[in-house]
Amino acid sequence: MQVSVETTGSLTRKMTIAVPSTEFEERIADRVRSTAKKVSLPGFRRGRVPLGELERRFGASLRNEVASELVQSSLEDAVRQEDIPLVGAPSVELVNLDPGSDLEFTATFEVLPEVDLVDLATLRVRKPVAEISEADIDEMVESLRKQRTEWNPVDRHVAADDRVVVDYSIKVDGQVQGEPQVDFTFVVGSSQVVAELDTAVVGMSVGETRAFPLTIQRDSGETSGEDAVGEVALKSVEAPSLPELDEAFFEAFGVVNDARSSEDDGGSPEIGISAGGGEESNEAAVQEEGVPQDASQGAMVKFRANVRERMEAELEVAARNETRRQVMASLAMAHRFELPRVLVDEELEQERQRAAQLMGVSLEHSDLGDVVARRVRERVRTRLVVREIVQRDGLQADDERIRGRIEEIVAPYEQPDEVRNWIYGDEEQLQRVELGVLEDQLVEHVLSRATVESVPASYRDVVTGNSIPELPAEQAISGDADSSPFERGDTDDRREASDPDTTAGKHEGKATRKGRLRRWLGGGRS
Repeated sequence: MQVSVETTGSLTRKMTIAVPSTEFEERIADRVRSTAKKVSLPGFRRGRVPLGELERRFGASLRNEVASELVQSSLEDAVRQEDIPLVGAPSVELVNLDPGSDLEFTATFEVLPEVDLVDLATLRVRKPVAEISEADIDEMVESLRKQRTEWNPVDRHVAADDRVVVDYSIKVDGQVQGEPQVDFTFVVGSSQVVAELDTAVVGMSVGETRAFPLTIQRDSGETSGEDAVGEVALKSVEAPSLPELDEAFFEAFGVVNDARSSEDDGGSPEIGISAGGGEESNEAAVQEEGVPQDASQGAMVKFRANVRERMEAELEVAARNETRRQVMASLAMAHRFELPRVLVDEELEQERQRAAQLMGVSLEHSDLGDVVARRVRERVRTRLVVREIVQRDGLQADDERIRGRIEEIVAPYEQPDEVRNWIYGDEEQLQRVELGVLEDQLVEHVLSRATVESVPASYRDVVTGNSIPELPAEQAISGDADSSPFERGDTDDRREASDPDTTAGKHEGKATRKGRLRRWLGGGRS
């Protein structure tokens, strides 16, 4: 086999491969002989068809069949032989298929870029630091009240904070896009739906139908709402009623009054707290001027302490996730290189499909716009940089941490053994866990070398992912940098691994996804 590689662009290559005619013709002859043993034709017994007759009838198709198989195997061998970091599926073109001649074909493809890694010690990473205030707890308590909202039907026009049930559809150029939504429920003003629909229902009455303009981004990147129209029909409206902060409310969140005043000894009531099924030791009721607070006041104190504890756990996780995003953003901004178009297009297509599903429109009307496209490009850039660091520094997912992560995943389930066996038995799910552990180790690896700056932030900003303002590219690394800030909002794939229900049945394209995970990071378990 003769192989030649031509550089046609910074990341594109054209490979020409010639398979000797002797090998090609020998494989064709073998295929004809094996076919003769299985085929039956009119006038001939099964397995007794003359080879010449087979070649006359099926020679061309057998030649093409063998050529296709030989092209695939030869291309794989050539890529390994030349040690080419190929990405995506190559475009193959047959050059010569004539009998008696070498089988010749070309393959055009992209390769991974060379990533010139910066010294990690020159990176600057910002880490949010926040404290939980009493005002934060007040806000959370109010949020918990809203979670227990009771909804009562009302006979009036729709107002903000009402819960409505509607049917709605979207038309573009007079044609319905996607599946019309039936009995769709949302709370007005809660940002659960697009702003146009949220605004349209305000002031409607039950039984009324209203059309409203809807802005949809076109493939050109321009926006137009003239030929995009939403139609909504109001079916019911309910007003909210918030619960009182009483013992029944506290019990719903694990705070219980499990001891009462003793008629025998006149003792003071004690308040117990049960979170997640476990019981903590009772504490003495809060004293004020020597007088015990009543049960409801004591329960409120316990309830707020419980809320603070859970908020602190949430804050810790959110701060860790934000720090991870900042590490990835710094890596992306510090490394500028051309991206393989095939990888960017692959990610863009996935984003387009998600956008089309979310908006309920066809793919042709789901252009992502410049901001999302830029975020996708930086996501690809980050993965390529991470891949290079993992390979250069020999990072591998630690087995102990993998087992620990799996135990964290299975702990909430009633039958953890089944979930554990499912993860260990599914290569894709196990690889997701490994990838999550490897990502954590990478973040720790970068933080141990980079300059880490603590940024004061509020609890709300940290848990909503808004604690760190965009960092100008030139401040991401000492020295020159020509880049744009990394957009936040990357999907955390580890969530899927934490819930078998979210991934059950998603086997389509499994081999492709597994290959992509390996391609991004490389490496394996230690």
